[in-house]
Amino acid sequence: VLLIRSVMGCGDEVASVSLYLCHGALAMLSWRGALPGPQWEELLLLVPNTLLDLDVSIKESSTAMVVARVLTLWSSAALDCLQAGGQPCPPRLRRSLSGGSELQRHLLEHIYSHWEHPLDGVRHQTRSLFRNLLLLHQRANPPAPDPPEDPYVSELTRSLLGLEWHMRGKYGSLGCLVELYGAGHLLAVQPQLPSHLVGLMGDQNLAPYASDLLERLFVSHKAQLADEAGAAGEAATRDWMERWHQTWVTPLLRVLCRARLDQTTYILDYFLPKLLRCSPSSLAHMVQALQDTAPPCHADYYFVSSSGPSGSRGALGALMTCLRAAKAQGVVPSSKEGLWGGLVPLSLLQRALVHKHDQVRMDALGLVCESHRSTEAVSSQEMELVRHFLPPNLNSQAPGVRQQTVSLLKKLLCRLKDSAVLLQRRLIQEREQEQRDGDQRTLRQYKEFLRWLCVTLLEVLLPGSSFSKCLTSLHLLCLLGEFFTFSTGTCPDVFALGEAVTSAHAQNVLYCVASNFLEVKQLAATLLRQLPPSAVGLQVPERTLSVLQAALDLSTSTKPFDSVTAAHLLHLLLRQPDLGAALLHCAREQGLEVPPPPSTPTQPSEGAVLELNALAAVQFLLRCLQSEVSRSESSLLQAAASYPLYGRAHCITAVLQHLNTESLSHTEQWRCVVSELVAVCYRMSDVVSPVVQSSSPEGLIPMDTDSETSAGLQRILQEIQPRDTNDFFTSARELNTERMDDRHSTRTPTLNTEQTQGLKAPGGEGYRVTAQMVLVCCWRSMKEVAMLLGQLCQSLPLHCTTDTHSGLITEEQVEGVGLYFRQQLLQSRHRGAFELAYVGFVRLTDMLCSCNHVSKQQLPARWLSEVLEEVKSSDPSSKLCATRRSAGIPFYVQALLSSEPKSSSCSLLKMTMRELISLAGPSAIGTTDSSTVPQVHALNILRALYRDTRLGENVIPFVSDGMQAAVLGFTSPVWAVRNSSTLLFSTLITRIFGVKKGKDEHSKKNRMTGREFFTRFPALYPFLLNQLEEAAATVESGSGQVKLHPSLFLLLLVLSRLYPSPMDGSSSPLGLAPFMPFIIR
Repeated sequence: VLLIRSVMGCGDEVASVSLYLCHGALAMLSWRGALPGPQWEELLLLVPNTLLDLDVSIKESSTAMVVARVLTLWSSAALDCLQAGGQPCPPRLRRSLSGGSELQRHLLEHIYSHWEHPLDGVRHQTRSLFRNLLLLHQRANPPAPDPPEDPYVSELTRSLLGLEWHMRGKYGSLGCLVELYGAGHLLAVQPQLPSHLVGLMGDQNLAPYASDLLERLFVSHKAQLADEAGAAGEAATRDWMERWHQTWVTPLLRVLCRARLDQTTYILDYFLPKLLRCSPSSLAHMVQALQDTAPPCHADYYFVSSSGPSGSRGALGALMTCLRAAKAQGVVPSSKEGLWGGLVPLSLLQRALVHKHDQVRMDALGLVCESHRSTEAVSSQEMELVRHFLPPNLNSQAPGVRQQTVSLLKKLLCRLKDSAVLLQRRLIQEREQEQRDGDQRTLRQYKEFLRWLCVTLLEVLLPGSSFSKCLTSLHLLCLLGEFFTFSTGTCPDVFALGEAVTSAHAQNVLYCVASNFLEVKQLAATLLRQLPPSAVGLQVPERTLSVLQAALDLSTSTKPFDSVTAAHLLHLLLRQPDLGAALLHCAREQGLEVPPPPSTPTQPSEGAVLELNALAAVQFLLRCLQSEVSRSESSLLQAAASYPLYGRAHCITAVLQHLNTESLSHTEQWRCVVSELVAVCYRMSDVVSPVVQSSSPEGLIPMDTDSETSAGLQRILQEIQPRDTNDFFTSARELNTERMDDRHSTRTPTLNTEQTQGLKAPGGEGYRVTAQMVLVCCWRSMKEVAMLLGQLCQSLPLHCTTDTHSGLITEEQVEGVGLYFRQQLLQSRHRGAFELAYVGFVRLTDMLCSCNHVSKQQLPARWLSEVLEEVKSSDPSSKLCATRRSAGIPFYVQALLSSEPKSSSCSLLKMTMRELISLAGPSAIGTTDSSTVPQVHALNILRALYRDTRLGENVIPFVSDGMQAAVLGFTSPVWAVRNSSTLLFSTLITRIFGVKKGKDEHSKKNRMTGREFFTRFPALYPFLLNQLEEAAATVESGSGQVKLHPSLFLLLLVLSRLYPSPMDGSSSPLGLAPFMPFIIR
């Protein structure tokens, strides 16, 4: 006791010592049974007070976790003390551990402050502590009275039920009350609790918590009713289940029938399966209750019509939901007993599959496709229902419906595959002939259904088909290829789906690769690799050559999506043996000198073919790119118009992504290729950097060295000058080829014939190149350079002079790439350029951190210290961009910090945050140019770090300092500082209170109690109070005029997110009462 008291005081180190002393005393001493003396009793009561004092001052999330764990350990030790066999509990200890005592009150305040802590572990320990406090109250007052007779439990229950339902910690505490006192206690206090909890299931954030509490309630209630009925006799036994249904099933059916569709989705996911597991017999009650609501004139009328409000699913939707959940839980009878035991007629299910409401259709399809066992056979009726459903539902415009359709049909295909394997295995075994005939008949039905599905989906993929049809069909076709393969009759596959695929079908899939939608492109390219080679026809050299030529033409298109199409086509060709010959043919036609292909064995393996083709493709594209870069160095305008550089680079990156770089055999050739790729990337960057690093890249066209086009540049520069309207910046403008101003003595020249190829109008008129075209060419080229360099550093093995391993990229090249990314991220102004440079740089930093060489692992830390020094010393003449939210500087720091190993102590992050917070605060020498620019950079970098989810809880200890910097920065006379402070403040509000979950500005979903807020961020309590006092004094100026303090709005915005908790005492040390007088002024 003396040791713990001697170290109690201020300071992080002192707090850590006392914390671990408490932990050691609880863990190493035996607390079971009677305490040996009064010192043990004093120690037991001293530990929680010490921990609660420490809890207010800690900042680190890891320390908060330790405090929560030690408090739970203390509560367990106290329970052990109260379990002394036959010996009475000391009166002082019993009074302190009973409910309503001062110690229990302080512990409950701790629980209310931490039950919504960001760390899962803290929330879990807080819930365990609450449960142990209830047990302590029970055992400190034996025999435990009934809850209605216990004023402490009754008051606690009413207080918890009176709290807002958006407080997630409330559900776990109520669950503890249910566990210890039964569901009847809560139902007696609030009879409408089941209906209220079922109504909360429409909120995605609350549904898991509400469903867990509901499960505890109805399981406990069922057990209580069963015990009461058993004690009362046979008469009570007959109606207790009906009472249970009225309490729990009736509110559920009411919500399912009348609520909106989005409110019932989570009932199916979370609540209904738990209810059916608890009482499988309740399904019959649900079906009967829904059927009894039908009008007597027509049995099916109620199901087809909408009985509830507009947008509700009605009884039909409720029935489908209940049956779907029951089938997934194995409650519905097997299909062998008719259609789910005759619970629902076939005609009714067919109507549900084409219902006007999306979710009703999805529930009906889930009833058909889902099963409790993956090997359960698919009946002929179920296959017919899928035939009835699929054609009218392929063109759904809702992404969620498309996703659910694909997911459910995937489950059906999985059932088909697993049950087919089981049937084939049974056919091999000796069985009765009748059984064999039945299994063979089922397999034939499977084959007919799968071929129908394959042909139906392929015939949808016609040129001009809608996006939704193509996407859904391609998804399902890829699943068919994954589960069953498109094999032909020569393969052992019993279904041989490849026989249903024709060359026309394959051609339609190839057309989908040219779609404008990226997802359709990807799925079509994947499907083409699954289709039978005979249908695709790429084994024919002429077709290989034509597809290759199309890919090469698309790689120089001015439409960005065409380069993605070219990359997919090249990936399709990489496994074709004739690709090398086709590339040589194209090289001869274009007059390119490509290295001769290396010698190959007579029958190369598939991996060897892939490597050789990838090497040949990269070499060919590299020669094309080198030639085009040379021409663009003299005329960037011509490059933007005729051969944008980014297409070739994108194709090279795509080819390298599909290559296993760890098992390459032609390492010398690859080393040469890598060196040339790095060099040409630097050249590309030099060409386009003047545009993306310009202070105004959106309207810049640099002067070309080509004399034929330089005369027209002045005219274009006039066109991009600011206008009264923004039409020019929203759409590319076409200029007249004729002289538009008679004051010019010479006609403005157009690009020559070679320059305007591909840019001709139907009448042969040449188009001018606009500033937008140049900018798109430049920032996309920078993007592809970053992606290519990042791919090279991440995927290629590192070659070290001291290592015998034959790597492909050298240490010098890796370090040079790092310096390149540094320059681009710190100097680029265009967001498209530095955002993608960030992606490539992250790949590099990840590789460096996982590298085995210590010198390379230390590079990120060195680069970080260098950029921080540069930020500190920056001024208006610095090359660092102080506008555009510091452009790429925050991205550069983010990449370096996020690569720090998670198992480390985050020393880099802590050092960086301390440096930035010191820069972000007001300068002691006043506002000068030398202090303003670093302050703006620091505020912008801090904003990016607080937003980065990968840094997680590691930035939480610095939230208080960041909030202070944002509020104080808002009082700066410099607009740039105020602007960056506002952005930082907005980010911190989101980081603290969470993303806005509704349109109601006064909703408490994004708010917290004042005690919880100031317990997490104790430094903000005196700061906000002092700032508010200063702002209130400014308003009360003696001049008679109202003068608002600059930071008043921010202070009130923070305080508006706080509210007093009903659990807070009147003398709470971190309450909101001291703020009230200043707010009232």
